[in-house]
Amino acid sequence: MVRRDNALDCELGVVRLFGAADLGTQGMLSGWSGPEDGHTWNDGVEATYLLAVRPPVGRTVLLVSGEPYVTRARPVQELTVFGNGYRIQMWRMTARVETTLVIPLEPEWWFQRGQRAIMRLSFYLPNSSRPKDIADGADGRELGFCFRSLCLRAVPD
Repeated sequence: MVRRDNALDCELGVVRLFGAADLGTQGMLSGWSGPEDGHTWNDGVEATYLLAVRPPVGRTVLLVSGEPYVTRARPVQELTVFGNGYRIQMWRMTARVETTLVIPLEPEWWFQRGQRAIMRLSFYLPNSSRPKDIADGADGRELGFCFRSLCLRAVPD
């Protein structure tokens, strides 16, 4: 079978790491910076990610760990996640600390494509900013969240 997407094929309960050593650019469709050692930043106000699993898909939760880009000049980072068009969750983060985003994914939200179920996630980060524009270094990327890991888990009924 030839795949024409860049979806990350997930296994339930397996932790995957953002960055060059594990995920690289797998699953990343748009709005991402290049993978670094142990993490990947968004680059812009929206980052889109594609997940795939084998059906049937029950109730699941996606755990995404990382750190919001929060500074004195940008004291709040908001993040809203959409999955296949559904608005799922919104966070308002005010501290630059390790954060786990808990994203519930209902079975009916997944698109069935042959032997795969697909979830297109959009991370909307309206407060993303360029560090160089707010006197926080020379980085010209538009940062909002430093993505470190993800894990898709089944939710017991």
